[in-house]
Amino acid sequence: MGRMRSVAALAVFAAGFALVAGPAFAFDINGTWAGKISCKGIFDGEPQTLTLLPTLLIDDTGELQLAVDGVHYAGLAFPDPAHPDKGQLAIVRCGTSSTRSSDAFGGEFGRLKVSTKPSKGTGSLSGATYRASVLLATSVYTCKWSFKRMTTDHPTLAGCSTPQPN
Repeated sequence: MGRMRSVAALAVFAAGFALVAGPAFAFDINGTWAGKISCKGIFDGEPQTLTLLPTLLIDDTGELQLAVDGVHYAGLAFPDPAHPDKGQLAIVRCGTSSTRSSDAFGGEFGRLKVSTKPSKGTGSLSGATYRASVLLATSVYTCKWSFKRMTTDHPTLAGCSTPQPN
């Protein structure tokens, strides 16, 4: 009987821990963001530096989706339990593939830090992504992202349902 109580107590503890350690309410990052993506890498065997000034759209209702001037990403939010207006995002560019063929390997993934101020409707996003492609020419880049939220308008994004170039 003592062993049965121990198992029952462990089950109650585990269930309680799962409720406490479960995902916290995610921060609101919907909106239009303006900023810069700076990339350094190799394109067709030659060093290359690129700087882009794109518009970033984020739709965080349901599945987290991002679009940078028409290039779509899927994401996963990791809110900071101690600071619910801050957290991190893991993102993967739609169409990313690990298939090692002459035209399929490539894509992009990354980690971004987010800080928002809901009362003001502002926020900042920064981090890095890593990109590789063999589509037009072999290339590999490290890209630094830096954005500020311009609006909290909710864009509706198509997500990864449409094919994306590497």
